[in-house]
Amino acid sequence: MFKVMMMVVTVALSLPATLWAATDQEVIKGTFSIRFPQVQISKIEKTAVNGIYQVETSSGELLYVSGDSKYIFTGDLLDIGGNATVNLSENYRSHQRVDALNSLQDADLVVYPAKDEKSEVLVFTDTSCGYCRKFHTEVAQMNQLGITVKYVAWPRYGLQSPAGQTMVNVWCANDRTDAMTKAKSNESVAAPAGKVCEQNTIQDQINLGQQIGVRGTPAVYSMDGRQLGGYMKAGQLAQQLGIQ
Repeated sequence: MFKVMMMVVTVALSLPATLWAATDQEVIKGTFSIRFPQVQISKIEKTAVNGIYQVETSSGELLYVSGDSKYIFTGDLLDIGGNATVNLSENYRSHQRVDALNSLQDADLVVYPAKDEKSEVLVFTDTSCGYCRKFHTEVAQMNQLGITVKYVAWPRYGLQSPAGQTMVNVWCANDRTDAMTKAKSNESVAAPAGKVCEQNTIQDQINLGQQIGVRGTPAVYSMDGRQLGGYMKAGQLAQQLGIQ
C-alpha cells in the first residue's frame, strides 16, 4: 500500500520580513522556532523533490517541509520513478541507525548464536510482550537456519516497570539465555543470590531504542540498519535476510 504521507499541514505564517530574504533552511529554522518552539531540529537536507526539504528532529523523527515553510508533510517519501519503489525515508533511517546498532557489544546482550552463522539480527524485546514470547519460540529454528539472534532490552513501560526489573535480573543472571527463556515462559527470574545487579545497561539500551525510533516490541533490525519488522516466523525472517 502506498503511504506517501499521513498528514498534510498548511502552515499560515506571519513571519518577520527578514526571513523571506533568507535561505530556505533559515526560513525553515525560523518557522519552527516561532510555530513549534518545542521541536529541536538536528538536520535539514534537500530531497530529490525540488523545493522540498527533509527535517530531522532531535528525537529522530523525519518531516518534509516546503522551502517557503508553508507546508509540512509527515510520513515516508517514496521514489516510484524507477522499476522498483524505493523508500527514501527508510534508506536514510537505516544509514543513521548503523552506528548506533554497531555500538552494541555482545557482552551487553542476550545472544542465541547459530552454529553455522549466515546472518545476525538485533531484536529489541520485552519479557512481558506477548509477541516477543511468540517470537522467542522461533529462535531455535532461526538458529538452525543460520541466524544468530541478539536480544536488546526494551521494556515498554520503562526500567522501573515489572518487566524492566525482570530484565535487570535476566541480564544479571549467570546464564542469560536460560534466564531469558524462563522469563518468556512466564517463569519468575530472581537476581542471583548475593549479586548486586546494575541497571545502567538496561537504561542505556532503552535510550538507544528511543534514539533509533523503536516504538514497540519485538523490533527486529539487520546489522546494516534495516528495520525488518516485528513478530515473524523463522522462515519469514530468513527470507527477509536473503537466506535460502
